[in-house]
Amino acid sequence: MDITTIMTLVTILVTYVCGLIAKKHPKFNNKLIPVQNLLIGIIVAIINYIMTKDFNASIMVAGLLTGGAYDLGKNINDLLKKEGN
Repeated sequence: MDITTIMTLVTILVTYVCGLIAKKHPKFNNKLIPVQNLLIGIIVAIINYIMTKDFNASIMVAGLLTGGAYDLGKNINDLLKKEGN
């Protein structure tokens, strides 16, 4: 199994689980998208490292973390502000 297939399967699974969570808890709606991206990146990186023992997985995770970290922080702040009102 190559990394493309693994990434596709992980993306489908994580998206499905995050969709179920968002459906049961409407306040999360699209706030889970950065979390979803982080989970996909971390899971794929771990699987890739286990399969290849290659350091490129760390680079892949770092790219996803920097891309999703700002959105994740912003969404958490928005959720906390809504709960405080």
